[in-house]
Formats: sequence, structure tokens, C-alpha cells
Amino acid sequence: MNTQSQAKIVSWSTAGEEVCASAARISTTAGDALELFRKARGNGKNQDLIGKVLCSGHRSVIEHAVFSIALQNVSAYVEQYFIEHRLASFTVKSRRYVDFGGLGYYVPPELSGEALSGYRKYMDGLFAAYRALLDAQVPREDARFLLPYAFCSNFYCTLNARELVRLIRSIRRGRGRNVPELLALADQLANQLGELFPSLRPELAVPAEETPLPAEPAPLFREEPAWVTEAEAGTAELLAAPSDPEKLLERAHRAAGTDGPFSLEALLASSRPRELEQLSYTFAVSGLSLAGITHLVRHRMQSVIVPPIQRVDHSRFILPESIRTNPAALEIYRTALTEANRTARQLCEDAALRSCGCYFAVAGNMLDVMTTLNARELELMIRLRTCTRAQWEIRHVVMGMLRLLREQSPALFDRFGPSCYLTGACPEGRMSCGRQAEMRSLFGGRLP
Repeated sequence: MNTQSQAKIVSWSTAGEEVCASAARISTTAGDALELFRKARGNGKNQDLIGKVLCSGHRSVIEHAVFSIALQNVSAYVEQYFIEHRLASFTVKSRRYVDFGGLGYYVPPELSGEALSGYRKYMDGLFAAYRALLDAQVPREDARFLLPYAFCSNFYCTLNARELVRLIRSIRRGRGRNVPELLALADQLANQLGELFPSLRPELAVPAEETPLPAEPAPLFREEPAWVTEAEAGTAELLAAPSDPEKLLERAHRAAGTDGPFSLEALLASSRPRELEQLSYTFAVSGLSLAGITHLVRHRMQSVIVPPIQRVDHSRFILPESIRTNPAALEIYRTALTEANRTARQLCEDAALRSCGCYFAVAGNMLDVMTTLNARELELMIRLRTCTRAQWEIRHVVMGMLRLLREQSPALFDRFGPSCYLTGACPEGRMSCGRQAEMRSLFGGRLP
């Protein structure tokens, strides 16, 4: 199925330029905030003022204009690229709960003839196998590992003007400029933004000359696929941690001017445990599927490094238990991915198709990632992702992170776990697993 990628700005802040112009004036002009905004209404000098401020390098003023974008039928590759921009908010269609069998895939418009035929055959084969897995009673969250990264993604993205300009420029001037789909979306967004916010047109100009990017790495294939079990996938390693976290927390407690002596119990029971933000932890996670990465990066308050999908090992696939223990499903899965590995390797011998390598990756391919989080965000991540309702791969990863943290600082991290362990109550309502006593016992002892 051929689909056309589209990015549409569907909502934007009212009086965006006037608010940004007011912000540009407030630091150097007499008058209060409301008075300056009143003077900015309909002021013909707003655009010139914003342009001068931007030329001087002060781009924070345009952060006061906010835009929401609907991305329709873009490839999953585009979704992954957009999500790298941490100062934005995203809501995507869940591959755990939605059947993607009939939602289609992106077809690069530059393909024709045998290249187009080969591309379609590859995609159609994987989609047929995906539907066969669903017929074999494989959960959607595991059948999705077959989906190629050309499959259609629909999502919303909300970000301020500064970050939107940075996104467009990163496509046009960075590694995104080698991907025609991304360039087309950048053009769509630049045209719309220029109409809505004329002051930004100079910022959106297409560069006349650019230093050539390094050549894209050749897609990595092996002769035979490698299968990675659930237990082997998503191995966490703690790379950096405070040597004395309790001492840092106590100093933070004093710096905050909080009344009373410091205690971990009181801190974790607080509705605003800001002190935890002073503790920083860095992890490497090896062998995380592309699908698993989407769960990790949803936590916005982290510094995460994800290699480009072009560097994925196309021949290495995760093998979930629901498929490994189902003979009919296992045959479908292994046959489909073995054939996909062989076919993609052959297709990439064609220069026209080699540039489409990112679309040949499947959600079950794997990358190694690195991330740094503070303890407050870790508390949230652990609370959500160690719950039995969490997707199993990200739960496995976060359980591994929690084990390492408990070894490093048991006094603090022995208190971290799912909501039922932390508060004694489950927030899932009728979707609760009903195993609160078991979970409290599990997390109250040594984790398996």
C-alpha cells in the first residue's frame, strides 16, 4: 500500500509573534508585562524586532510560541527521528494495542521498476507474516517485532518555535538531508511555519552550500540470522553513579531550607522530592529492540543517545517467549525474518535501494543505547515500568537497572519499585493484575 507522508500544523498559540515581541522588549523596555503585550498588539515593528533579536543570537524569545503537529502516515523511521528532539511532547499510536496489519507502509516516491517491485515484495511479505502471527494468537506487542520501519506511523508532536526551527534545520543541514521523506516533511513544516510566523522565515532559509556529510554506513547483514531470547535482550550496565548519594541528598535537603532532620523516608513520601534530582546515573543498555527503544525514549527527562537506525544489525532479531514456545508462530517468525534477511541483503546491492536501508530494518532489530537520568526520573520510570502491566522488554530492562541501583545504594533504591510496593495501592483500577501482596513481597526482598 502506497501512502504519502504529511506533517500538518493543526494548532498554534494565539498572538504568537506578539507574545514573542513582548518577551523581546521586556528586558530592556520600561513597563510591566501586560502593558508591553498591549503595545505589541498590531504593532508593525514586531517582526523587525524579533528578527534583530534572532540575529544577535538570542533565540529564547521564540520559545513562547507553541505549535502542535499532526504527522500522518509517516514511516516509523521518521517517528524515531522526531522523538530524538527531547524538548517536544509526543503521543503515538500504540503498537501494543492497535493492529497495524492494514495501516500500510511508506513507499519512497523515487523508486520505480524492479527496485520498486523488490521493495514492495519485501514489505508485503513482512506484513503478511505479521497478520499470520496474529492469527496464530501471538500478542500484538510481540507480532510487531516483524513490522518493517517503513510501516505507517501517526502521531502528534507539540513543541515551541525554537525547537521546531531546530528540527527543520537538523533535517536540512544534518544527517536528515540524506532522507527524501524527512526533507519533504521539513519543507511542509517550513512553509506552514513561515505563513504562521513570518518573523522566522530567515531562520528557515534552505542552506545554499553545506559541507558534505560522511558517507552512510553500508547496511550490516550476516549470512544467517541471529536470534536473541528475552533473557539475553536489553542488558543494563551502570556506568556512573554518585559515590555517596545519601550525603548528596542530605546537602540538598539543607540547601532547600526544608525544616526538620533529613530522612529517606520523609523524602520519598514528599510530593515534591526535588533533592532526588541531584543524583545522576548513567546506563548502557545493550541489545534493545527498536520497539523497546520507543518505550525508553518516552521518558523525556533523560539524556539518551540512540544510534541512527542506519547502523542497526539487520540480521539480529529478538525472539519473544510467546513466539518461541508456539511452534506454528515460531515457524512463521523464523521463516519470515530469514527470508527478509536474505532479500534485504540482495536488495541493498542496488544503489537506489541501499539508500532505503532504514526502511528495511524491523522493529525486532536491536541497537545499543546509553542514557543518563536523575533519581527523581528513575523513581518514576521504575514505578511505571516494573509494574506487571508494563511491556515485557522494557520491564526486563528496568528491572535490571533497579538490581544494579540496589547493589550500588541499597538504602535508597531498596525503596524503589512499582506503585503497589511504594504506596500499598494499585492505580490500575479494573486493569490491575491483582497480585499486590505478591509484588510487595517480591520487591521487599532480593530481586530475582
